[in-house]
Amino acid sequence: MGLMQGKTSNNVNSQLGEGVELSGDFYFSKGVRIGGHLKGKLRADATLEVSPSGRIDADVDARSISIFGEVNGSIRASERVEIHKEGKVRGEIFSPCLIIEAGAFFDGHCSMGETGGKSKHSGSSGSSGKEQPKDGVLKIN
Repeated sequence: MGLMQGKTSNNVNSQLGEGVELSGDFYFSKGVRIGGHLKGKLRADATLEVSPSGRIDADVDARSISIFGEVNGSIRASERVEIHKEGKVRGEIFSPCLIIEAGAFFDGHCSMGETGGKSKHSGSSGSSGKEQPKDGVLKIN
């Protein structure tokens, strides 16, 4: 059973290519793929895909996010967050659906209640029932 690979590609209309570095507040109304380095704040009313070469150092608010690269910051997704085996996330995740593929790296906290982070139900590994390691790092091999 794998992730829905290829699904996000159909929803991507724009791309920030490898080698591009941008800093600021960004808004995307359509799907976007990030292959470069983005710093600041990012809001997308659609799908956001972080390519293997992509790095986001920002707070992210999107409908759904699929991570093959690296994200450092708070992630709020109204539909889902997917961290693929190449992906790395450091920060808080607020989403009703979290999928972490074997081999992915996640260091932070997750709340699968309301996407605003106001839910009383939270934990590092979603609803898997596993205890959080003492150093706060969850690595799935």
